[in-house]
Amino acid sequence: MVDSEVRSFGGSVAPLARATFRFDRLPSQQSTPGQKQDFQDQLEAIATSALAEVGLTPDAQQPQYLAQVSASVEQVARAPVFPNQGLGGFWGFHNPPYGFGMSYYMEPPWTRYGVHMLLRDAATGLAVFESSAQHLGPWSDTANLLPAVVRAAVRDYPTPTPQARTVRVEVGPQGMSDRP
Repeated sequence: MVDSEVRSFGGSVAPLARATFRFDRLPSQQSTPGQKQDFQDQLEAIATSALAEVGLTPDAQQPQYLAQVSASVEQVARAPVFPNQGLGGFWGFHNPPYGFGMSYYMEPPWTRYGVHMLLRDAATGLAVFESSAQHLGPWSDTANLLPAVVRAAVRDYPTPTPQARTVRVEVGPQGMSDRP
């Protein structure tokens, strides 16, 4: 189960249940010729699949919406753990092999996945739908976790839910499925 905290918002134009879109990249998201498929290309492929599940189809020539998608994947350091504080608390007598003093170890880092999706009306440029999703956990399997977080981010389309809530997406051998 991939739990993501999700918030979504409607814009000044009501979203359509079925619509077409094309991706609109910011200058920082442009790929340079000759490079292998970059992160943005991979992210847009993932987003295309997730958007199709909510009724949106790609159309590079005459889209109704312009879609901007961004994601971040970062390691988050964890606090030290003091497993054996003994009778004296933080500083005190510890059972062997620790001896006298403080003993601790560091937890492995967790990974934070963040996704932001914005749909704009292609004719007016007005925002139609905006959503963000974030997952924090011990797994660093971006190939399997990022698609689940993207799916969580678009799950509310076309009915946004501004209150922060948890969306669960199950990742398994047969693909992904949403859980209440």
